[in-house]
Amino acid sequence: MISIRNKWKQVVPVCIAAALLLTGCSTAGETDADVEEFLGVQLQSSTSELTAQDALKKAEDFVNAAAPDQFQLSLSSEEPQLIGDQQVYLIQLTTQSGGAAYEPFLAVDAGSGGWYSNSSDGPVKPATEDRPRANSTEVASLTPEEQQNLAEASSYASEVLSAGTADFVLTLKTGQYVYADANAVYVGYGGEVQQTLFHDGNDNVVIDETTLLAKDMNFDGYEDILLAASSGAVNSYYYLWLCDPAEGNYIAYPGFEDLAAPTPNPETERISTYERGNASDYSQGVWKWDDSGTLTQVSSYQVATDEDGNVTISSTDESGNSSEFTVTSEEYTTVNELMSGALVDYCISRYGGSEQRSFTFEGMADVTDVSCYSVLMTEGGSPAVRLYVDESKTYMVMLDEDCDGTPEETVNINE
Repeated sequence: MISIRNKWKQVVPVCIAAALLLTGCSTAGETDADVEEFLGVQLQSSTSELTAQDALKKAEDFVNAAAPDQFQLSLSSEEPQLIGDQQVYLIQLTTQSGGAAYEPFLAVDAGSGGWYSNSSDGPVKPATEDRPRANSTEVASLTPEEQQNLAEASSYASEVLSAGTADFVLTLKTGQYVYADANAVYVGYGGEVQQTLFHDGNDNVVIDETTLLAKDMNFDGYEDILLAASSGAVNSYYYLWLCDPAEGNYIAYPGFEDLAAPTPNPETERISTYERGNASDYSQGVWKWDDSGTLTQVSSYQVATDEDGNVTISSTDESGNSSEFTVTSEEYTTVNELMSGALVDYCISRYGGSEQRSFTFEGMADVTDVSCYSVLMTEGGSPAVRLYVDESKTYMVMLDEDCDGTPEETVNINE
């Protein structure tokens, strides 16, 4: 039997309430300003670097405002951790009764003091834009029938736990519950196993709360089932069974276990993947479901380093346009530092913050006789501005705001 650590085994109603507050999920639909007013704190406002104890104190105030005396908080590390392009303190919550741990972590930006959450299978997200993990269903958004189904499923799940059949059971808003062992996934309903889903093994999986998941992977509004197929220090892979609402059962999707770290985005109806080859090489992909129900890759981005340290970057976008270029390791390191620091800060100050923003290194370019790093900033996948950064590291940047290859303005992003 898979011995999944039961981090949700003793979840109490107030834990659900606090989870919804931490992830911004409520019937009120709070904005950042609403949460700011409620807590009496200024989000994204502090200009001084927070210490670990500052961050812990802010987190304690935040959590105690939502659920007084219900949680213990502890720092993951005394030093801020770099996740994506942000330095954050990660803080773990555990319930006072039973010590059950809650995920995602609460994350406090070390520079701005802004509130975020961070799950082990995703980036940091603003607290009001995150969503709860699939195994902590957003109760407030369910219909009365779904809430009743969930309550019944939770009751049967408790019996499974009490019997020692499994250490971790997912409950679904269909009224079903799911648990696994080394041979299969079991879908229960009404106190009986409804369906047995066999798999090809997962002996090398590091068992934790991400081993068995329920997520809507094909964006049809129904929770699907994922089970870790294999995992390593960086890469993770999952078996997938898609919900068939007409039949009330689950159907295996062969080959899904070849995709590394699959992450669904319900807004774009895309699945992103990330696979690291070594310390510097990695590949990213974006996938979508076609009309026949087949998952097809629509874009890709790869970074590969040769024995001399030169870095080749190749990509293909959703329109089928491909590009490839090679830069030195020094050039690649410099532009990555810019895209996780100075460029991000400048773009936030000029264009505002955005969760839909991303930066892509396009290689080196000569612009008005100046050698530059060419960086494309996109918003929601669409080009927003191209930034040509002076290679001399003076951080003079030429802005191509209509992305036609000709800059209209030059600025100093250090000012």
